[in-house]
Amino acid sequence: MSLHSAFVKNISFPLIAKRDGLPRLYEHLQRLEVSQFWPRQEIMKLQFDRVKKLLIHAYQYTDFYKKRFDDAGFDPFGFTNLSELSQIPFLTKKQIRDNLQLLISECYKESELHFSETGGTTGVKMKFYRDNDCLSPKEAALYRFEKWAGWDFGQRMGLVWTAQQDYVGHWTQKAKIKNELFGRQIVFPAAILDDESISNYVNLLLRKRPVMIRAFTSPIYEVAKYIRDNNIDDIKLKGVITTGEPLYDHQRRLISSAFHCDVFDSYRSREAGPLAQECEFHNGMHINAESLYIEAVQPANPDAFEDGMSQIVVTDLLNYGMPLIRYKMGDMGILSDEKCPCGRGLPLLKKVAGRTSDIFYTPDMKCVTAGSLVLYLVDEAPGLLGQVQIIQDQLDHLIIRMTPDPPPTQEIREYQENTVRRLFGEKMRVTFDTVNEIPPEKSGKYLFTKCLLP
Repeated sequence: MSLHSAFVKNISFPLIAKRDGLPRLYEHLQRLEVSQFWPRQEIMKLQFDRVKKLLIHAYQYTDFYKKRFDDAGFDPFGFTNLSELSQIPFLTKKQIRDNLQLLISECYKESELHFSETGGTTGVKMKFYRDNDCLSPKEAALYRFEKWAGWDFGQRMGLVWTAQQDYVGHWTQKAKIKNELFGRQIVFPAAILDDESISNYVNLLLRKRPVMIRAFTSPIYEVAKYIRDNNIDDIKLKGVITTGEPLYDHQRRLISSAFHCDVFDSYRSREAGPLAQECEFHNGMHINAESLYIEAVQPANPDAFEDGMSQIVVTDLLNYGMPLIRYKMGDMGILSDEKCPCGRGLPLLKKVAGRTSDIFYTPDMKCVTAGSLVLYLVDEAPGLLGQVQIIQDQLDHLIIRMTPDPPPTQEIREYQENTVRRLFGEKMRVTFDTVNEIPPEKSGKYLFTKCLLP
């Protein structure tokens, strides 16, 4: 490790983290690096204790859960087994949107809460809060996953990302100085992909030499194709972490070959944080079990879905400011009882389905990632939307399909039409289609984007 990397790891990173509201980050991480190797039963005991404490808190200090538990005849004080959670109805994104203030714990001041919004990959934008105390342990769980891919504090990390809010400010001089003393990220804002932008990023990787890259799947796959097609063989990483979209075998092979490293698929969300990630054995994804309790609930009509697929339901064990109890992620998956050869006792999520995304194309054949469409057509739209689905059925034609809950305003439609032209060029035509429902695919996931081009 260089002197600068050592300085960042031991001095500037923890100091800046503490200033930014992430105190004792290393301490939380050290605990997680021990608890991940606990026996499964010990981890489940920890989960039970944290679930019960959260249930009692939610009942006592939130109007929403007080009514919900009473209506369901559920007694949090008498909670004796994790299976009893099934007595509590699911929490949906729509319920959060409709009951936001009722979900916030009354024992937290506004200054003790952190506001955020979902990234929109299910097509429904949602506001939510976390209490400040849970931010540091959640961030530590994220860094635990990063370390599985070979990275350590003080080392450079590549970031191939479509969500602008995650790297906003990187371009100011002050932010650049902070980045060199803190995250040391090499950012590729991968909303629009063409040979020039990919080439510039590849050259940046060759100069800066990151240890690991965290990326949305489809844009890092395009970068890997560029590296292959141009016979570039000098970018050697310890790992690539993919997230946000499904990782297919052909993508894993090419990314691994281009960067000479393992590829670690991960499952994350803005509202719940890091949920699960592969370890070095790639035997499924280890669940972030100290922070979350995940259920796989069989759908009412299982024959309509792939074999074994269940609805992923999450209870956040750390966020007391706005508890998320039995929250339906909108994804499908399969839990596994297998033991991983790595020795970690963290339970395994064998498969996650439904985080499906496509690459779209401009009329002059530049790539536009689905993540950027989520960001610019939903997240930054001037107002709330129901479900949204974007379909490309011709090289010069998009269909923007929306449900009327709430009805899309003329302002939103004009914004989206202008945004489409900004991303795809003036030749791209847009058709708006308002429908009562956008049905899920057979995988069980409603698709935000569908590219129907050959």
